[in-house]
Amino acid sequence: MEIPKDGIRLHQSNFRAIGEQLLPLLATGQCYRLTLKPWKEKRSLSQNSLAHLRFNEISEYLIKSGRTDATPAWVKRNLKRTYLGCEEVTYTDFVTGEKVTTYEPRHTSGLDTGEMHFFLNQVERWCMQFGLALTIPHDSEYQKLKEKQNE
Repeated sequence: MEIPKDGIRLHQSNFRAIGEQLLPLLATGQCYRLTLKPWKEKRSLSQNSLAHLRFNEISEYLIKSGRTDATPAWVKRNLKRTYLGCEEVTYTDFVTGEKVTTYEPRHTSGLDTGEMHFFLNQVERWCMQFGLALTIPHDSEYQKLKEKQNE
């Protein structure tokens, strides 16, 4: 049984089918680690689009302010490092076989919708400090979550 990277959504109606797929693994006599945690949806495409809109707006603002190296990719990388932190990544040189471990900003694709909302809030608060009002499309998922929080 091949388990997808982001796990399997377990609920009452598929419990038996999942158990049947696991039985052959257990028949081998090996032990396995099974971890259960509440299901949370991954960050949405709408959230990702909003993040990229913001990276562009921040880039434009910083470039106008004299920070000429502040490309959208630069803004994205540095905001992710600031607010999401880094994760350890090991690379292997294909020629020498040398392994090099480094740290890279976390990827937003690994965030759930709540974590991504929190990240977008942090970016918005940071921009407010220097008077940059970011675009929030009125029909965006982000705006709807903000409104829900204020109820």
